[in-house]
Amino acid sequence: MTTTTDLADVAGTDSATGRDRLLAALDAMADDLQAEGPACDDAGKLTERTMELLRDSGLSWMYVSKDLGGLALSPSDSAEVLERFAYIDGSISWTGGIFAGVGFLTAFFDKAVEKSLLADGVPNFSATAYPSGRAVRVEGGYRLTASYSYCSGLPNADYVLCNSLVFDGDQPVPGPPFMFLVPASETTLRGNWDTIGLRGTGSVDFTVTDYFVPDHHAVPLFPDTAAGLLAVVHLGRQTWASGTTRRLLDEIAAFASRDPKPGATRLADNPVFRTEYADFELAYRSARAFGAEVFAEFDASAAGGEPLSRRQTSLLAGASVHMHDICRDVALWAFNKGGGTALRAGTLQRVIRDAISGCQHAVISRSQLADIGHELVGAPPELQWMGTALVVPPGL
Repeated sequence: MTTTTDLADVAGTDSATGRDRLLAALDAMADDLQAEGPACDDAGKLTERTMELLRDSGLSWMYVSKDLGGLALSPSDSAEVLERFAYIDGSISWTGGIFAGVGFLTAFFDKAVEKSLLADGVPNFSATAYPSGRAVRVEGGYRLTASYSYCSGLPNADYVLCNSLVFDGDQPVPGPPFMFLVPASETTLRGNWDTIGLRGTGSVDFTVTDYFVPDHHAVPLFPDTAAGLLAVVHLGRQTWASGTTRRLLDEIAAFASRDPKPGATRLADNPVFRTEYADFELAYRSARAFGAEVFAEFDASAAGGEPLSRRQTSLLAGASVHMHDICRDVALWAFNKGGGTALRAGTLQRVIRDAISGCQHAVISRSQLADIGHELVGAPPELQWMGTALVVPPGL
């Protein structure tokens, strides 16, 4: 956990000051984080040294409110930090970015509960996406039994937020699903994370068996709550893809510019390569500018205490899907152009593997484009974003 004294010089200041503090911390430890990347892959989770570096960075205080000693960064400022983080290392930033969101998650709980959770520093939270569990109402709380997949960061987490429907006996209770706060020590890890990339994220399957969750550790996922969570997920995924794409472009440019073998020419001297590189560079910069535009609108809504509109959520999702499409295309192109260097173990290969793996995430699927397009051409007003689909909410 991170202690509040680590940020005594900037806690409670404006968002830009906190942003600059975190960017400076990341830059200072970038080489050390990159050096830990392969070891994280081998371990299937973040190494102790990596966790130590993340604690020292102060990233976990990014979204914690100022009255609790945090930085309370704006969406745009946090986007800059997360993008820089992703550039440094794909796997570490994937998990570290989730841990950096803890202040947003603790804010869903009662203030006294939030203070208690942060009393000894910021705990590391992992979270599940879909309500695949079964929570039975009992006196004073719930008994949760559940099975989940793709829980990034759980091997390094202190807690996991488990989404689940609530049951009365064998019948589901009408109403929204709940988020249940469960200590990571109460879960059983099931592995199943033998992947082409993002190996260090430890995005494992796990189970929870008949665990008692007190009422104060249960939060209903009403539509506004779910929409807020989804917005932060889209911001995190878009910035991860942006930082990763920038790293891919820089790595393949360095590869293309290296001294050729005797009798050969540099790849950078090939006009076809330069044309293709220019296409990708311009596409990336355009997608990044679109993301910045959407984040600025997110800033305005957050500053006014207003939830995102359906149009804003649609554009935020679209910005994330679009950046991932570019990231995937650049990764496959870089693998093709990288020849034997991309084939063999090394930085270029690892960045490519992480990029391809990250672009498989369900929340950035191109299947959303039909609903995003529906919004853009004029969807009926009763439709709302529920997860990754524009639907009529239950009960309407």
